[in-house]
Amino acid sequence: MQKSPEEERRIILSRDHRRRYGTCIFFRVLHPLHIGTLENVTFLLPDGTYGRIRPDTRPSWEPGIKYEIQVEAFSTGAAAEAVGMQVAQALLLTALDLDFGVRLDYANHWPSTIYDRTVSTRFTAAVMGVGSWEETIILEKLTDALQEPLRNRKLTLSMELLASSYLEANERAKFIMAVSSLEPLAESQDLGCEVEAFVSAVLANLQSNTSISETLRPSLEGRVRQLRKESVRQSLLRLCAKWFPASKEAAQYIEYVYQLRSQILHEGSVADPDILLAQETSKVRRYVRHIYEQEFGRKFRVATAA
Repeated sequence: MQKSPEEERRIILSRDHRRRYGTCIFFRVLHPLHIGTLENVTFLLPDGTYGRIRPDTRPSWEPGIKYEIQVEAFSTGAAAEAVGMQVAQALLLTALDLDFGVRLDYANHWPSTIYDRTVSTRFTAAVMGVGSWEETIILEKLTDALQEPLRNRKLTLSMELLASSYLEANERAKFIMAVSSLEPLAESQDLGCEVEAFVSAVLANLQSNTSISETLRPSLEGRVRQLRKESVRQSLLRLCAKWFPASKEAAQYIEYVYQLRSQILHEGSVADPDILLAQETSKVRRYVRHIYEQEFGRKFRVATAA
């Protein structure tokens, strides 16, 4: 039976095992004024749960002002997870309603983190570290790279996408951007006379088919014409023989990460929640950086997938 908000809050404030779960969303805005300089504010929800907005004090190199929203308290982790997704949606909707930017910081495949509010965190500490290169190495590499002739814009776009993936907001965005850096490298070829004849026959049939509306026909014709050439995926798999002549796994892996990206883009998440996207992103980067080694005819200082 649904309890009243007052009864729910009485149970929550008892801090016993009955409402032990909470959900937390970490996010960033460009400036605190965008969210009304909200700090350490508590708000009540109609179902009796409550939320808090406060600064996120974890160290970070990322730009933006960091905050967290905590909503407590729930009897099950599943209930907390569902509300976490609702909080993420509400935060994004609010930002778009008021026309300001917000960026969710993912800790896993979902925007929310579930925690047990009855367990004390006690003493916590955080440290940060970053690797660095000597100034002479940076200048040496930059000077050497300036000797390279200008390549085509598609290759430059691919490198821009991969380099930008390091600065993306969360692991899902980093993974999507890293895999997307492969697409400009595709060089789709015609699939031959047999396919051309098949496509021509389908187009002729489509044009003579009066049962298909005039508004739909141009879209169908465009999609049928695309069948004359390889898809991006087919092109990349063919080019793997050029980029990775000694590797039998490269083509399989590129097909695998394309499937993962499709799952994220079309379903909102990967089918297997145990997949560690950070590891996959690092592996994708090694493969794509090796492709750049082949395209520029040079060996990178940091190891690639070759």
